[in-house]
Amino acid sequence: GMDGVTGIEDDMPYGHQQLIYGLTPMGRAQGLTEVEVASQLGDAFTGNLSQIFIDGRDELEVRVMLPDEQRHHLSTLDSMSLRLPDGGQIPMTSALQLKERQGFEILRHYDGQLSATVFADVDTSRNNANAIRAQLKQDLFAQVFRQWGVQMSYTGKAEDQKKTMADMKKGALFALAMIYIVLAWVFGSYGWPLVVMSIIPFGIVGAVVGHWVMDIELTILSMFGIFGLSGIVVNDSIILVVFYKQLREKGMAVNKAIAEAACQRLRAVLLTSLTTIAGLTPLLFETSLQAQFLIPMAVSISFGLAFATFLVLLLVPSLLTLHEEFVQKRQARKNEELFNPA
Repeated sequence: GMDGVTGIEDDMPYGHQQLIYGLTPMGRAQGLTEVEVASQLGDAFTGNLSQIFIDGRDELEVRVMLPDEQRHHLSTLDSMSLRLPDGGQIPMTSALQLKERQGFEILRHYDGQLSATVFADVDTSRNNANAIRAQLKQDLFAQVFRQWGVQMSYTGKAEDQKKTMADMKKGALFALAMIYIVLAWVFGSYGWPLVVMSIIPFGIVGAVVGHWVMDIELTILSMFGIFGLSGIVVNDSIILVVFYKQLREKGMAVNKAIAEAACQRLRAVLLTSLTTIAGLTPLLFETSLQAQFLIPMAVSISFGLAFATFLVLLLVPSLLTLHEEFVQKRQARKNEELFNPA
């Protein structure tokens, strides 16, 4: 068993006792198959539809089967004979081997195939549902498929989570594209938006570290918090880049403008982040049941924003410097080609 996993059950309740048949070597040598035997037993006990009469709006079926006194007794199987492909007959006791086994009350299907659902309870204080699913997929799934040819997959919450994550990936790409388009339109540049958005991955790192520090599992709500974080952390970068742009428009040199922007906007950057973090801090230590659903989101935003704030003052100026040097070199190359054509 696995630590923290209890109450393992399935949706296949046991039913009546059943007889499971298998062909003996003699039966198989006579040309019988499992399908042919099933057809003959079905005709004998449930009837073979031989004719249909139409009586007005009613249909009357005529079925040929064994008499009731024979169909309702197991002893009938000892005296039955099976037809052979060549027209002969063979005693059923010689052609088949019967085993008694408890059957199932109901057979369930999923996408047209027989299926069974196994579910259990997980003590989150002792184990992690995602870790359990990963371990089962690695150790159990391949073994079950090799031994019995049974395919296994996760449904329920795991399936819903998988679909949600797929949708969130599409949403994340769309959100990043929209952020880039808006920034490119505002700045009138294709490069500056990339500098501003470069802080987003570091904010995500801070969010993950925050979950580790708080000993909280990453959940779907954590991902929603990271989505919100992506839009928040760029604010600090925008404050810095906008002020740098204003200084450049006044004619200040690149390096001096970057240094001046980092110094002058330090207080604004810190206040923008600290007010948001201070507003979320009480929620991090709330113990009520309702707050437990929001804490992962608050952890993503507060820790991610705190981690990214300090990097904004180091990373964004560095990337701005590299970007401006690249632009200046490209412009100088164009001017050289313009005044010195080949």
